[in-house]
Amino acid sequence: MDNGTRATFDRSTLRERCTAFVRERIISGELRPGEHIVEVPLSRELGVSRGTLRESLRPLEAEGLIVSDGRGHILVRELLSHEILEVFEVREALEVLAATKLAKLEDRLAIAAELRQLLVPLQSHDLAFGKQIELDLGFHARLVQLTGSETLVSTWGRLIGQIEMMIIAAGPQRAADRMRYAEHVAIADAIETGDSAHVAAVVSAHMGDFCRKYIEDALADELRAREIPHPATESRDAS
Repeated sequence: MDNGTRATFDRSTLRERCTAFVRERIISGELRPGEHIVEVPLSRELGVSRGTLRESLRPLEAEGLIVSDGRGHILVRELLSHEILEVFEVREALEVLAATKLAKLEDRLAIAAELRQLLVPLQSHDLAFGKQIELDLGFHARLVQLTGSETLVSTWGRLIGQIEMMIIAAGPQRAADRMRYAEHVAIADAIETGDSAHVAAVVSAHMGDFCRKYIEDALADELRAREIPHPATESRDAS
């Protein structure tokens, strides 16, 4: 390996490490939704130039985890309750379409078996939050990929960053139990039946349940941010 190739490799590896570092900070909640990513102290902490840091942030912006505010600032993406509803409306339509297409295939038993296998690690009760997110989204991504529809896959893929951010914003205490084996295996079981109406009902129920939970999380956070007492708190105080 010549020096030029080595230097390129080293820069690339450094950027990847910085990207992974910032992604982990977002997933862990150290960088909260809506928070500015301040380049100077972060680049010092990582021991890299601001240019290298900016390059490392580009993949996260492409994923939808961070956004520019149009004034030269980079923020961790924050989804409001109405945006979460919009994401789930589109996501439900896409995944109902995907699951019903799979239910009509002759090899649906093998497809259901593959999807169940992907879910096996979710039976563990000591998974790191980031790993849970990876497995959860991996299951849903594979559900869509198995249709063989490039349009469906690419359309669903554009939602990934927003889906990740609503899970991250909810945090492990609220979101972890929504990414368990039992919450997902019913979809694979429904596909195996070959009953399109049943499959659509199962996927819609799955999406509807979690849509409500994530919207409730977002509303609670929005109320807290405005320093307005949450209705549930007021009810408890009144009693």
